[in-house]
Amino acid sequence: MRAFLLFSTCFHFALSISIHPRSVEPTQRIDCFPDAASPYSGYSKEACLARNCLYDDWTPPGAKQCYLSPNYGYILRESPRVTAKGMQFRLQRNQAVDSMFPSPIRNVVLDVQYYTDDILRFKLYDEDNQRYEVPIQLNSPSDYISLPQYEFINGSLPANSRLFSFAIKRRANQATLFDTSLGGLVLNDQFLQIVTRLQSPHVYGLGENNHETLKHNVEERRTWGIFGRDQGTHWSTNTNHYGSHPFYLVMEQDSDASASPTGNMHGVLLLNSNAMDYSFEPTPSLTMRTIGGVLDFFVFLGPKPEQVVQQYTWLIGRSILPPYWSLGFQLARWDYGNITHMKHVVQRNLDAGIPLDVQYADIDYMDAEKDFTIDPINYPGLKEYFKQLNDDGIRTIVILDPGTIDDQVYYQPTIEGIREDVFIKWDDGQGLMKGACWPGEVFFPDFFTQRAQNWWSRWINDFYRVNLTFDGLWIDMNEPALFDTNDDKPWNSADTLSNHTLKCPTNLLEDPPYRTKAVFGYDASMSRQSRLSDRTLCMSAPQGEIDGRTGKPKYRHYDVHNLYGWSQTKPSLDAMQKATGKRSLVLPRSTFVGSGQWSGHWLGDNGATWTQMKQSIIGMIEFNWFGIPFNGADICGFDGRPTEEMCIRWMQVGAFYPFSRNHNAWKGPDQDPASWSSYAVNIMTSALRIRYTLLPYYYTLFYKAHTQGSTVIRPLFHEYPTDKATFDISSQFLIGSHMMIVPVTDEGAQIVHAYIPSTHWYNYYTGAKISAQKETFAILAPLETIPILLRGGAIIPTQEFANNTKLSRKLPFGLTVVLNSSGDAVGDLFYDDGESIDTIRTNSYFYANFTWSSTNGQLIINVIKNNYPEMSQLILDSLTIYGLDEVPETITVDSRTFQPSKRANTEIIEVKGLRLAMGTNYTLSWKTSENPIVQPPSAVTDDPKYRVDCFPDPNASEEACRARGCNWDLSKGPGIVACYIPKERGGYELTQGPTQMSDSVTQYSLSRRSSTSTSLYGNDINQLDVQVSVSGGDKIRLTIRDANAERYEVPVPIHWNSYGPSESSPVQFHFELTQTRSGQVGFRIRRNNTGSIIFDTSFFAEGFIYDDQYVQFITTTPSRNVYGFGENTHKSFRHILKNSDRYGIFARDQQPFGGNENLYGTHPFYMGIEEDGQAFGVLIFNSNAQDYKFDEFVENQAMLTYRTIGGILDIFFFAGPTPEEVIKQYQTLIGRPIIPPYWALGFQLCRYGYNTLNNMKAAMMRTLNGSIPLDVMYGDIDYFDKRLDFTWDPNNFKGLPEYVDWLHENGMKFITILDPAIDSEAKNYDVYTRGQDKDIWIKWPARRNVQFSETGNRNMLGYVRHTTMLLRRLGKTVFPDFFYPPAQEWWQSEIAQYHSKLKFDGLWIDMNEPANFDTNKPRPFNYNRPEDWNLHCPKDESLETPKYKTAILGDYLSDKTMCMIGEQTDGNGKTYRHYDVHNLYGWSETVASLPAARALENKRSIVISRSTFPTSGAMGGHWLGDNSANWAHLKYNIIGILEFNLFGIPYVGADICGFEGTTTEQMCQRWMQLGAFNPFFRNHNGLNYPDHDPGNFRPAAVESNRRVVETRYTLNPYLYTLFYRVHRSGGTVVRSMAHEFPTIPECWSLDEQFLWGSHLLIAPVIKEGHEHKDVYLPATERWFDYYTGSEYTTFGHITITARMDYLPLFIRGGVIIPHQQSALNTVLSRKKPFFLVIALDKRGKAQGDLFWDDGESIDTFERSQFNHFIFTCNAQRLLLEPWTFNYPQMDREVKLDEIKIYGMSMRPTSITWNGQQLTPSIQWAYDDKMNVLRMKALALDMASSHKFLMN
Repeated sequence: MRAFLLFSTCFHFALSISIHPRSVEPTQRIDCFPDAASPYSGYSKEACLARNCLYDDWTPPGAKQCYLSPNYGYILRESPRVTAKGMQFRLQRNQAVDSMFPSPIRNVVLDVQYYTDDILRFKLYDEDNQRYEVPIQLNSPSDYISLPQYEFINGSLPANSRLFSFAIKRRANQATLFDTSLGGLVLNDQFLQIVTRLQSPHVYGLGENNHETLKHNVEERRTWGIFGRDQGTHWSTNTNHYGSHPFYLVMEQDSDASASPTGNMHGVLLLNSNAMDYSFEPTPSLTMRTIGGVLDFFVFLGPKPEQVVQQYTWLIGRSILPPYWSLGFQLARWDYGNITHMKHVVQRNLDAGIPLDVQYADIDYMDAEKDFTIDPINYPGLKEYFKQLNDDGIRTIVILDPGTIDDQVYYQPTIEGIREDVFIKWDDGQGLMKGACWPGEVFFPDFFTQRAQNWWSRWINDFYRVNLTFDGLWIDMNEPALFDTNDDKPWNSADTLSNHTLKCPTNLLEDPPYRTKAVFGYDASMSRQSRLSDRTLCMSAPQGEIDGRTGKPKYRHYDVHNLYGWSQTKPSLDAMQKATGKRSLVLPRSTFVGSGQWSGHWLGDNGATWTQMKQSIIGMIEFNWFGIPFNGADICGFDGRPTEEMCIRWMQVGAFYPFSRNHNAWKGPDQDPASWSSYAVNIMTSALRIRYTLLPYYYTLFYKAHTQGSTVIRPLFHEYPTDKATFDISSQFLIGSHMMIVPVTDEGAQIVHAYIPSTHWYNYYTGAKISAQKETFAILAPLETIPILLRGGAIIPTQEFANNTKLSRKLPFGLTVVLNSSGDAVGDLFYDDGESIDTIRTNSYFYANFTWSSTNGQLIINVIKNNYPEMSQLILDSLTIYGLDEVPETITVDSRTFQPSKRANTEIIEVKGLRLAMGTNYTLSWKTSENPIVQPPSAVTDDPKYRVDCFPDPNASEEACRARGCNWDLSKGPGIVACYIPKERGGYELTQGPTQMSDSVTQYSLSRRSSTSTSLYGNDINQLDVQVSVSGGDKIRLTIRDANAERYEVPVPIHWNSYGPSESSPVQFHFELTQTRSGQVGFRIRRNNTGSIIFDTSFFAEGFIYDDQYVQFITTTPSRNVYGFGENTHKSFRHILKNSDRYGIFARDQQPFGGNENLYGTHPFYMGIEEDGQAFGVLIFNSNAQDYKFDEFVENQAMLTYRTIGGILDIFFFAGPTPEEVIKQYQTLIGRPIIPPYWALGFQLCRYGYNTLNNMKAAMMRTLNGSIPLDVMYGDIDYFDKRLDFTWDPNNFKGLPEYVDWLHENGMKFITILDPAIDSEAKNYDVYTRGQDKDIWIKWPARRNVQFSETGNRNMLGYVRHTTMLLRRLGKTVFPDFFYPPAQEWWQSEIAQYHSKLKFDGLWIDMNEPANFDTNKPRPFNYNRPEDWNLHCPKDESLETPKYKTAILGDYLSDKTMCMIGEQTDGNGKTYRHYDVHNLYGWSETVASLPAARALENKRSIVISRSTFPTSGAMGGHWLGDNSANWAHLKYNIIGILEFNLFGIPYVGADICGFEGTTTEQMCQRWMQLGAFNPFFRNHNGLNYPDHDPGNFRPAAVESNRRVVETRYTLNPYLYTLFYRVHRSGGTVVRSMAHEFPTIPECWSLDEQFLWGSHLLIAPVIKEGHEHKDVYLPATERWFDYYTGSEYTTFGHITITARMDYLPLFIRGGVIIPHQQSALNTVLSRKKPFFLVIALDKRGKAQGDLFWDDGESIDTFERSQFNHFIFTCNAQRLLLEPWTFNYPQMDREVKLDEIKIYGMSMRPTSITWNGQQLTPSIQWAYDDKMNVLRMKALALDMASSHKFLMN
C-alpha cells in the first residue's frame, strides 16, 4: 500500500505567494462566485474581491472571471499516520489567503479508510469541533483488506508545492479516479467545497434532478442543486426535486489521445445530507459544494458498471423485493371526485380487458384531506369496495401525507400527537412549528423520534383495522412540502379559509452565506430572494431524540431536511407489514441514500409532454443506480392533457417501467387506458399483455437486485462498457441484460433509430435477427408497436397472461430461449408466494437454472431450490425459441416427443403442450435433419399465381402442355399460367453428398426426377454436379455443371480464391441444400446473424430445370427491395414487382425507349436490401442470352425467375452486410474500377453530325464564349472518311490534326470514336488488308458456311456503316474476333498508326454488341445497292432458333447482330460459339483497346464502351447509349448511373440533353444540372437534330449552364478522390439513398436524388415546368445547404424551391470535401487554389481526404506516385495531414487558400494555425445566422501538416 510521498517536517501554516489575476490558466480556475447568476447576488468586481477572490477584467469567454486564489487550500501539518484500516492526514488551512465565506475551519483531519477491496472511504472533518454527520446505517467495513483495487496518493498542487492534494488511482491500470490537484478545497462552517478532476467526461448520476440527458455534458458548465423540494419535474429546467442522491458514476477511458473506453466504471458517493450543488467543467472536472456536515466520500471501484452498483447497494442497503402484485399495472388519479367515478373507471378498464393489479386512492378519498379519514359524502362504502377489489385479485394503495391538521379539538391523530410530543417544534422546544398544506394549518411529525414512529404505526394499524383495508402506502409530500412558506398566505387559502403560512426567522441557518443552486436557482422567478425554507419547514427547527451530551435534540432541520422522506419510509413499511402481516409496499416521493431497502419511488409530478416522457427513461435509469430499482413515472403525465397518441406511446413505454402506474391530476379529463378509443385500448392492452407475460423475468431481476444489488433497468453501456457509442443513449434501455426496449417518444414518429451493439439481437415480434452491429438501425414502429429486441444468450422465464397477477400466477410458465452466436443460452427463475415477508431469509422460495446448448442439442432444467409448495401445482408448458436456424424434427423429454413449429410469418420456433412439472429437473433433447425438409407457405400451393410455367414459349395448347408432362388449367382466368409443372414433379434429387473436398469446397451429386414424365424441351441433363465453395466468410460460389459432359463456361477472368472463414473474415452466411417432401432439392443461402434467407429455390424446386438450351431457377428474396440486373431501362431504381415485366439480357444495338427492351450490356447482378437494412448481392455468371422477372412473394418478400439458354449456373453470393460492402465484395471478384485521368472528369462535348470541322469548332467556341469550362471534344463517325475507322474526311474535316494539336495547346483533349465493323470492300483500305492478312475475323463454322460462295473464305460478312445520299456505295463488313490474340495485336497496331497522324487522347468504342444492321431481313435499312443482300443466319440451326428465345427484342437472337453459329477462338485451341460469347464482344474489345490507348503517350487514357460485361469497369467507362430528348430520360439517367455503380462501372453517364430528338431549352438546362453530377459528363446529340451544346441557348440558360459546370469543376478533387477510393478498396462513387441509409424504409424507393460518396446529396429537378423539388433528408444526420452552409432543421420529406437556374445540393454532416477553384479546363483548374468545405455532424466532428497525382500517368496508385491527405475536424480542432506525399509538384503548383466550416454552434474567440493567431475579419469570419466559419487568405503549402485550434 503506497502510504505517502516524501514528507518534510519543516512546514509553515501560511504560504503566501503573489498572484497576478491572469496567472491561472482560464481552464483551471475554480469559481469563487457560483451564485453570480442570481439577481440578488450583488455580483461585481467589488463583491468578488470582498470574498477574497481574484478578479480578471479581461476574462476570455467561458472562463471564470471571479475565481479562487491558487494559494487557497490546506497544508499538511505532520507526517501521515498509518491507521488500522488506512491513513490519517492532519491539515491546516493556509492562513495567507482569507476565506471566501465566514467561519473557515482551521484544522482538518483527512481519514482514509480501506473499506473493502473495492471500496475506499475518505472523510474530511473539523479536528476541533464535532460536526453533524449523516445518521444512516451503513454496512460495516471488511475486517481484512487483501487485494485492494485502489491506491491513495497524497501530494501537492502542481501550481504550489506546499498545498495539499491527493488522488485515488485504480491499481490495475493507474487510472486516476479522484484528483484534487486543481485546488479549490474550501472547508468553512457553512460552505464546504471540493473539486476533482474526472477520469473522463462520461459522468452520470447525481440527483434528484430533471436531467435532459443521461450523460452529463461537461462542456455546458452547468450547476445543479440537490435539496428535497416540492418541485414538479416539468415546472422548469435545471431544478432540484424531491430526493437527494449525491452519487455519481464515471465510465473510464484510456489516457492517451484515443480516449478509448477501457470498459471500467467507478462510482463516488458524497455522504452528506445538507443542501448542496454540483458543477461540471470541460477539464473535465466536478465541483461539489455543500453548506453543512462533513465531506464523507466513498469510492466504488467496480470495475464493471453492474459491480459499481452492487458495491454501492451493499454499502447503503440492498433494494426491496417488491410484492409480486406490485409488478402488475396500477391505476390512480387525483380527484376521482367520488366512489362512483372510481368504480366506473375501474370497471371500464376491466371490461376493456386492461389488466389491473392495483387501484389507488389519492387525497380526495379523505375527509377534507386529513390523514386516516374517509370522505363520508363522496366515498361511502370505500372499505367494502376495497374488499371487493381484493377478493377479485386487485390490491389497493392509499395515500398519506405527513402534514397533520391543527385540529386540537376533534382530530384525534393531532390530539394524541401533541400529547405524545411527536411534532416538530421551534428551537425553543415549546411551540409547534406550523405551516400550511392541503388540510390547512398543519404540524409535521418528527420521524427521527421513536415516539413519532410509534404514533405513526399505531394510526396506520388502526386505520387499516377499523376504517379501510389496503395493501400499500403512498407517502407523498414528504420533502416535507409546505405551501408558500415565508409568503403572506398559502395558494389554497380560499379552500381552507386560513391565511396562515409558516414564517421563518432570519439567521444563518435560514439564510446561510451560500444558499446553493437548489435555492438561488429560483431567484429569477421570484419577487424576493429565495430561501432554504421556501416550500418547506424552517431550517432552525430541532429534530431527533435528545442528545445526552447537550440536553437538546440531536439534529437541526438544516442538516436533516433531505432525510425527512427517508425517516418516514421505514416506519411506514414496518407499520404496513405489522398491519397486513405481508410484505406490502411503500412509495415515498422524497428519498435519500438507502431508501431503496424499504421502498420504491415514483418520479413525481411530471407533465403530459413528449419531453417528460423522454426524461422518464433517464430518471428510471438513475434511480436504478441510486439503489431504488422499483420506480417509474406517472404514465401519460400527471399535469396537462395528453393526446391519444402521446398516451398510447407512454403506455407502451410505461408498460416496461418497473413501477407501472397511470396517474393524473385533478381538474383534467380521465386518462386511464379505457378512457381512450377502442383502437388505443387495443394497443395499450397489447403492451400490458407483454409486460404480464414477462413478470417472472422482472421478479427474478428484483430477486437479484435484492440479493446481489444488480440493476433491473440499465443503460446499454452497462452491458457494453467498451462501446463508446452507448455512453449517451437514453432513448432505449435494457431490462436486465437481455431485453431492449426502444420506445417511440417523438410525436408522429413511426420509426425509431436504435443503436445495436455488437451481439446477436432479435426482433421480439418476428424473431428476425437484427443485422446491424455497432451502428444505428431504423426500426419500423407504427403506433400499435413498441419495438422490443432480445439479446442472444438468454433464457427468459414467462407466464401466461391474465387480467391480474392473482390469476396469472396460476397459469403455465414458458421459456423464451434466445440463442447467441454459439447457439447457447442460459437463464433462471426465482419464484415465491409473492407476498410473504423474508422468503429469502427463510428459504421459502423456488429457484431454477436453465441451460440451452445447441452443440449438445439439449435444454437442461435444473431446480436448485424448491421450497415454495405451490410450485408443484404449476407447469412449464411452452418453449419459444429465437435464433434457431432450422425447425427441429422433434423435441424429446422423458420419452415424450413433441413437434416444434414455426410461428406464422416469423422466424420464431414454438413448442407447446409440454406440461412439465415446475418442481422437477428435466433434460430436453432434439434433432434436426442434415438436409432440412422445407414446407412452402400455403400460398405457394394454394394460389395459382405461383404456378411454375411449363410453357414459357408461345403457342401453348392443352395437347402440347400435357405432352411435356404438365398440367393444364384455364379456369383461373387471364394472367394465370395455364400450363404448369405440378409441385410433385420436376426438379432434381440428391444422390450423393455432401462430400467435403476441402475446408472451403463441398460437392453434391444430383439426379433429375421425372425423367420420363416432365420435360419442357426434351434435352434435360440427367446428372448434375453441384460445387459449393466459400471465399472467406462473406462470399459463396454455387456452381452447377453437367456431370457427364463439358459445357461452355464464361472465359472472363475473375478473382476467386477458395478459402475458409477466419477471424478477419468470419462466417456471415452459409449454404444449405434443402429438400421438399417430394424429395426435390433446393438451394438456400442463409445469413448467420439473423437467419434471413437471401436465396432459396426450395419453394419452387419443381421449377429448377437444367436443359441443354433452357436453364431455369426460381428463388425467393427476403424483401422487396431489389436493385440491379441489366442492361435494361428500368422505370425505377428499385424493381417494380407488381405486374412486373420480364426483362431480357442480350447485348443489342437498341435505344432505351423505356420498355423492357434489352440494351447494350450484360450484367446479371442484383442487390437486395432486407427489412433490417442488411444487404446482399448475387451474380449469375453467365454470358448467354437470358431473362429475369421479379415478382411479389408472400410476407413482403420477392421472387426471381431466371432463365438462360446456355452455359452453366455459376452463382456468386456476397454477404455485405451493408450495400457498400456488397459492392466491394463483388469487385474483389470482377476487379476494382479504374481511376480515370483527371481531364476525363471535365466537361465533354460531342455530337453525331457536326459534319464539318467548322461546325465542331463553332460548338466549342459557343461553349468557351459562354465561359463554360470544357475539357474534351469528340469526333463521331461523321468525321471519318466514308465512315471508315482510322480515317478522317479530307474535305469536311480538313485540318483536323492541327485542330487537335490546338486543343492540346489550350488544355483540352480529343477522343475519337471507333466501331468494330471493318469495311471489307473499300478500295486501298489497308486496315482491312492487314487484318485479312492475319485472318482475324469472326468465322462461319467449317461445317456450315452460307456465304462461302460469295467470299471464298469463312469470314462472316455483315453491313453496318451509316450513309447519306451524298456518299458512295459502302462495303460489307467483317468483325474482328477480339478473343484472338492476333486480332488484339492488329487492333492495337492500327490505333497506334492512326495516333501517329491524329493525336487523340482516348477511345470511344461504339456499336460493339456487335451491331449489324437488319440481320435476316431482305436488306439493311441503309443498303444503297439495287440488289437485295444481307446477312442471313440458318434458321434450322438450334443455336439460331432455340426453343426458348428469352424475353429479348427481335424475332431471332441474331437480329441486329452476328449469326449465333459464328465461331471465335482464343488462339490456344479453344473455339467459342458466338451464341455463347455474344455478350462478351464489347468486353473483349475493351480488353484490346485499353492497352492500345495507354501505349499512345504512355498515359492513363480512357476507353468508353457501349457494350459491357462484369469486369469491364476495371478497364473503362460506359455511356448509357442512344437515349432520347425526353423528360422521362432524365430519370433514366439517374437510374442508369446508380445501376452501373452497382455493376462496378462508376465512370458512367448519359448523353446530356438527349441523343435522339429535339430538346428544349428548359430540358437541356435541367439536364446539364443533372449531368454535371454524372461521373462521365458529356453533352451529345444525334444526326439531323438541332445543336444543343450548352452555349447554344439564350443568355440566362447559358449562364445557368456555366454555373453548374463550374460547380462540377470545383468538386472534381472530391470526385477524383472518390475514384481513388473505389480503385483502392472498391465500392461506389454514385450511390442511392437506400445504399447509404439502408435501415430507413423511406429511402428504399428514392431514385430522384442521389449521392456522391456518402455525404454530397444531389437532388436535380427532372420534371417539366417544376420549380420545386421534393427531397428526403434523413433525421439521423445533420444536413446543410451546399451553397450557403445553412442547416436544415426540418427532416423527412421536404420541398425545396428550385428555380430554373438552381440545382439543390446538400451536404451531410461529418464530411470534409476538398474543392478547387474552377477554370476553363482541368489543366488550368489544377493550378488553382484548393479550398475545403467542412460540415460537422451531430457530434461536432467531420473527416475527409484528398487524393492527388499528375492526373494522367498510369498506375500512380500502384507505384505510390501520389499524394494522399487526411483531414479531421471537431468543433475545436482541425488537422490537415499529408499521409502520403510522393508527388511534390503539387506543392509547387497549388496552395490551400480557404476553409469553410458548416454547423459551428459557437463563434470562436480566437483561431490559431500551427500556434499562430489568425487575424479576425482578415483571415477568418463567423456568420452568426448561418453558423458558418470561414477562414481565408491562408495560402497553406500542401506538403506540410496544419493544425487549427478554434477556441
